[in-house]
Amino acid sequence: MPIYKDKKRGTYYVKLYQTDPVTGKYIQKTKRGFKKKSDAQEWEANQTLSKAQHTRATFGDMFEENLKYLNSSDTSANMKRSWLTLHFPYMSEPIESITKPMMIEWRNSLEQSGLAKRTINRGLGYVRSVFTYSNAIYNTENTGAVIRSYKVGKADKREMQTWTPQEFEQFIQCVPEGYYRAFFVWQYWMGTRRGEGLAVRKEDITGKRVRIWHQIKHFSNGFYDLKTGTSERTLGIDDITYEYLKPYIRDACPFVFGGVRSLPITNIQRELEKGIAASGVKPIRLHDLRHSHASNLIAEGVPIIAVSKRLGHASITITLDTYAHLLERTEEEMMQTINNFRQKEKAQSNGGSTVPSDMRNYQMPVTLYK
Repeated sequence: MPIYKDKKRGTYYVKLYQTDPVTGKYIQKTKRGFKKKSDAQEWEANQTLSKAQHTRATFGDMFEENLKYLNSSDTSANMKRSWLTLHFPYMSEPIESITKPMMIEWRNSLEQSGLAKRTINRGLGYVRSVFTYSNAIYNTENTGAVIRSYKVGKADKREMQTWTPQEFEQFIQCVPEGYYRAFFVWQYWMGTRRGEGLAVRKEDITGKRVRIWHQIKHFSNGFYDLKTGTSERTLGIDDITYEYLKPYIRDACPFVFGGVRSLPITNIQRELEKGIAASGVKPIRLHDLRHSHASNLIAEGVPIIAVSKRLGHASITITLDTYAHLLERTEEEMMQTINNFRQKEKAQSNGGSTVPSDMRNYQMPVTLYK
């Protein structure tokens, strides 16, 4: 870092040369305003010392520094921090002690985590970004370069796991009574998005109906508009869920789930994983509780347009694309039903009517959306 004299101002300045960790371009920065050359030299020495000190920093320290460099929003920073806290076991390790074999082993272990490949790839990107930053600024080894993203095909884009009501009951019995248990009950039997559920307050519930009109990601950031393309909607609450939630609705605190504030996302994920481990059910993501709700409705014959409205999808096309595999099974079942009706029609005499008696009193299933 050469030191120069600014003859016009009578001061000294230092030029720094480094690689931008985001763009990879070689950039120059200048530090001006030193009254004495010795001041400039002292500052230069401190920069060198700072680099040496940072090579002993933990991965978590470097992660936080990288967030500041990227000028990440609070929402983005909290999302990344939550994911790494839950899934990256080396946050407190010195960054230079993390080896490439360790990274490969960790990356491979995520395949058994139950997370969607797209979710895993986002997390891998967070880790690579920190190693790239540390390498560019402090010349540490770019260990994250060995981490390959998973290929995401058409099947992966629809990747989801669902629980039957029996599996959910097995899970929920292993979650202690309280706000977290109530939240999981809500997500499974109401099918709202996580942020929509967290935002529900007592004033949004009238009788056995709830107004879904905003969402919340982190309590400190306040409310957000609903997901793009999603309109405000009012959902019916089934009798059993309503009775279960009564104590929380009557509570003096504003939020149904969390009391004086919404539940922390990190804690929700932790309680989900603890309940899964204790109950022995197959691992699923929190968002899969919503998928389970939709799958149950479709399996029971609720019209797809009613399911789409209840989920708050921007268009029925999204619902059809997401749950096409369930509709295919429903189609097969429907054809079997039609064949059964036709066989009965052929086998019986019903006064000349072409409509079998079994179909005369048929009623469409009642939906949970109005």
